Amino acid sequence: MLKRFSMMLLGLMLSLIITCNTTLEANKTSLNEFNEINICESWGFETGFSSLVVGESLGISFYLANFYETLLNYEDGEIRPGLAESWEINENNITFHLRKNVKFSDGVDFNAQVVKKNFEMIPKILGEMYVGMFGKVLTILDEVEVVDQYTVKLKLSQPYYGVLQDLTMLRPMAMMSPNAFTEDGASDQLFSATMGTGPYMLDSLIPGQSYTFVKNPFYWGKEPDVDKFTIKVIPDNAAKALALRSGEIDLIMGANKITYDSYNEFSSDRNYGAKISQADIRTRYFVVNTARPPFDDEKVRLAATHALDRQMMAKNLLYEIESIANTLLSPSLPYCDVELTAYEYDLAKAKSLLAEAGWIDRDGDGIREKDGEKLTGNIVYRSGMGVEEELVLTYVFTLKEIGFDLSISGLDMMTWYTDLARGNFVVGYNETYGIPYDPYSTINNLSITGNEGMTQQILLDNPEVEAKIAELLTISDQTRIQEIYSFILKTVHNNLAAIPISYMKELVIYNNKKIADYHFNGQPSNVDIAGVTIK
Repeated sequence: MLKRFSMMLLGLMLSLIITCNTTLEANKTSLNEFNEINICESWGFETGFSSLVVGESLGISFYLANFYETLLNYEDGEIRPGLAESWEINENNITFHLRKNVKFSDGVDFNAQVVKKNFEMIPKILGEMYVGMFGKVLTILDEVEVVDQYTVKLKLSQPYYGVLQDLTMLRPMAMMSPNAFTEDGASDQLFSATMGTGPYMLDSLIPGQSYTFVKNPFYWGKEPDVDKFTIKVIPDNAAKALALRSGEIDLIMGANKITYDSYNEFSSDRNYGAKISQADIRTRYFVVNTARPPFDDEKVRLAATHALDRQMMAKNLLYEIESIANTLLSPSLPYCDVELTAYEYDLAKAKSLLAEAGWIDRDGDGIREKDGEKLTGNIVYRSGMGVEEELVLTYVFTLKEIGFDLSISGLDMMTWYTDLARGNFVVGYNETYGIPYDPYSTINNLSITGNEGMTQQILLDNPEVEAKIAELLTISDQTRIQEIYSFILKTVHNNLAAIPISYMKELVIYNNKKIADYHFNGQPSNVDIAGVTIK
């Protein structure tokens, strides 16, 4: 009996060991299949997780595609279905047929009534100052009619050629859950939750340090590879590169977060993947302040334009990843393929123009003077934003060769934005809005009745330009729209207040032992975790 009992006990123990091992292996397999990555950003998201954050903070804007969706998508230069499966345009009305069986991450159903709520609240939250900044459709929206549960009609007061493009802008056109709104505005819940229909949702956060997101259990689309991702706040770009090499993070996405030296180093290392977007996403440019000396003088502006060595910058600083920009908006954008004469790099001509304008170096110190005033000023730019500082320093050095004495001011995002908008600068580094906002937002905001001082600085007060920008908001004839664009772009080009540098591409580098590929979405500046393919 004792022997028999011992054998039974041994069998039971072996059975338990096998069961435990099987469970451990199953858990191990499950753990391995849970795909988690870490990425980085230069700033935290103290302004919350709303798609309506505007003004000086970029906040969560580059990540919105992970949490929110729009009625329409912009992909490869075309308007495609988003939360709306199809649409018809009849005079000034647009009827959208919405996707069914879509829910927000808080479990609320998406339907026509929710779309109506969003379009009523978006302009209310943005306020008068910002309502037309990111697309003019909200300024001409008269009524939102709920036709049935999944059909909604936007009634506009007048035609607008950019209406469909406007509706692809995640900021501010992304649809949010009704719970994201109070009667008077945005809910405080948006400081601690994402409330969209996109593939991910906020899970947890350590303010100013890290933000963790998980899959939206209600997501209607294709399930992404990544189950969970954490955004770590690493302000310094060199520290970002070190974090990638050490394994602290797995991916860096964004041209402003990667120096081109780093990009080249990583792209030649077989342990890392590196990709460049095909599309020109934005234009880098210097804006000069035409409202104050010395750039109120056209000859000084022309001299500064001839002092910009784009070819050298493209080769030595941008590693020929970005193409030389001779115009403010890329010819690849709608309506922007306009023939304009390029201003070539010519220091002798720049010096001659300054002399003609009365700026002479009379005391031999290398700085030109006029009427007792030195040719001085400052250049403002954003610190810690990729190659931006190198571009500024190179331009300052070249301007010094022709008699300028400019100091540089590397500012945080908020201060830089405020100084440009208020005209507190002599020269400023800037970038256009980018896809899909360009060219529509850049052109609309050239108006002196627009909202952004930094854009208005590009043009002097010009009643003819004002009239033509206003006309754009009332017509749909493509021939006339192109005529107006040609006129405005030539006027901007000849005004010499915006000195284009290069057409930017978007960059990404990643640990290819963990990540097989990254796909840029239709708006390449979006950090799109659904575009990550895990090995």
